[in-house]
Amino acid sequence: MKYLFGMAAAVAAFGIQTQAHAADDPRELEEITVTASPLGQTLQPALILDDEALLLKRTPSIGETLASEPGVSSSYFGPAASRPIIRGLGGGRVSVLTDRVSSLDVSDVSPDHAVTIEPLVADRVEIIRGPKTLLYGSSAAGGVVNVLDSRIPEIAPDAAFSGGIEVRGDTATQERAMVGRLDGAVAGSLAWHVDGYRRETEDIDIDGYATADPAERPADEPRGRLRNSDGKSDGIAGGLSWVGSRGFLGFAVSDLDNKYGLPGPEEDEGGPPEPQLTGGPRLEMQQTRVDVRGEYRTDSGLIESTRLAFGINDYEHEEIEPSGEVATTFDNDAWQGRLEIVHRELAGFRGVLGLQVDDRDFKAVGEEAFVTPTDTESYGVFLAETRETSWGQIDFGMRFEPLEHNNDDFEDYDEDAVSFAAGAAVFLTPELALSGNVSRTERHPSVEELYANGAHIATRQFEIGLLANGQSADTENTLNLELGLRGQGEQLNWNVTAFFSDIEDYVYQERTGAIVDDLPETIYLQDDADFYGLEGELEFPLAFTGSLDTRFRVFGDFVRAKLDDGGEDLPFIPPLRLGSGISTGTPEWRIGVDVIYHGEQDDVSSFETDDFTMLNLDAVYRVAFSGVDWELFARGTNLLDEDARRSTSVLAPFAPLPGASLSAGLRGRF
Repeated sequence: MKYLFGMAAAVAAFGIQTQAHAADDPRELEEITVTASPLGQTLQPALILDDEALLLKRTPSIGETLASEPGVSSSYFGPAASRPIIRGLGGGRVSVLTDRVSSLDVSDVSPDHAVTIEPLVADRVEIIRGPKTLLYGSSAAGGVVNVLDSRIPEIAPDAAFSGGIEVRGDTATQERAMVGRLDGAVAGSLAWHVDGYRRETEDIDIDGYATADPAERPADEPRGRLRNSDGKSDGIAGGLSWVGSRGFLGFAVSDLDNKYGLPGPEEDEGGPPEPQLTGGPRLEMQQTRVDVRGEYRTDSGLIESTRLAFGINDYEHEEIEPSGEVATTFDNDAWQGRLEIVHRELAGFRGVLGLQVDDRDFKAVGEEAFVTPTDTESYGVFLAETRETSWGQIDFGMRFEPLEHNNDDFEDYDEDAVSFAAGAAVFLTPELALSGNVSRTERHPSVEELYANGAHIATRQFEIGLLANGQSADTENTLNLELGLRGQGEQLNWNVTAFFSDIEDYVYQERTGAIVDDLPETIYLQDDADFYGLEGELEFPLAFTGSLDTRFRVFGDFVRAKLDDGGEDLPFIPPLRLGSGISTGTPEWRIGVDVIYHGEQDDVSSFETDDFTMLNLDAVYRVAFSGVDWELFARGTNLLDEDARRSTSVLAPFAPLPGASLSAGLRGRF
């Protein structure tokens, strides 16, 4: 029944007859402007979330904000900590950036660590796959999520003074949030920006009990509430830029404080972990960050522009026991710098040559520190080229990236990664393009994959890394193949993509059967693996009546991941999803409803999840008053109040997604 309900609207849609019209511009499909690409425009597929879509889908974490996009899931660890997962790949295989520079946190080390990018201040989010990902290093092997926040102005504002404010709330999390920003200019060329935000949430409302297995459920567990899932976050930032006719140079300083609970079973004193949710541990995170950006453009010559991006931070978080004792302190002093030189057409190709340098001093100190201190240094030299032709577009790129991990207790890691990628988009008709990508990428194992050696309470395992266990450690070597078809016209927009990844020396975890410190022992291993899947989306108008525009959308995605040796299913892979939605409105208002069916996931070596259907409703109303453009918005999620659990989450047995919820707010811009 859930499957039929989730697909009913989609099936009905194909029975509606539409009349095809030629596109306004029959020359070519619309190019997508992608800030994460130094060359700006691309015909390669990219997902972009901004303006109204981002306004409605914002959550306390970047992972959950993007989790309903085609091909994207999240590592859900409660409402505060969630990282994007792209086509089944997450953690150290997906790079999360703020305006093309790393988030510089430790969210890739453990799923209970939040990303230090606040969705409340995001203006735009880009999800990049394909050849352009190698511009950002081996940690972007699975994809790139680039978040733009306008903290460093790149152009002089149109008005001497402008700004905005947004307030919002949510019933399931009892969220109270506010964000404000001001922008302006002095003497026309000195642009400035300030913003600040604050968010508070309580324990989330859920359908039923938190613990999925009744046999493991403690007698005192409350129904309808996920204990220790509350949080509080606030931040402030300011930026200043000199803006001229040939470019800009600016900097920003930001400060973030984030405190939240870690839901799930905790360890009783003198015993193994039990599914007891009372008085769980807390995490208190603080980051101070400085960013510098610049660009210089020329009018002639081979070099078109030179771009600089640099970020440095002071990051610390403490994991605090219910008694108030600090169990573990994580320090991550890191910086990243990028230099990009864009050249004009040379032999028909326009491209970018760049250098990226990373330095990271990572320490975890305390009784639950499962990774020993490690210093990491790396640099990457990259080249990406694009050529536009009468029949389409060609892309290719390459990257050379030496990396060295120096660990206090175990063997150092010092290897080179070399990656190549190529792609093409071909116009089959003015409204139809075929795209294909092939890449051979190498990824360096992450710090925890190499040096984990202790009890990891967040994942409830005793983890041992490759080098900590006396094994060898090789780079992951992946052959990626992708084939996509994209159509665009007045009446119909659609795309479908098939992908396949053959990964040599894939790093994964396997339980040995032993118990160490009352936890199951898990070791990191390397073996060959295959990832393959399909994703697609279709949108077309149902009716036009004056200014009323009614549109219908269907989408779906699927990924499967297995080891070559024995065909063992890999853990934490998203299930099949099928969705449909309809929206209608005018420039002043819009309402929409969507239904997303998540299939059961039993093709994983981790916790198997049941199927569920998400019914969501959203609405926006716009009005101008006293020189301010106001937007009143509301979104209802999980309106069927499903017991929904993400197969991509280590907390799936103990922490479902929020139950039926209504979020609403008001945004004003002037």
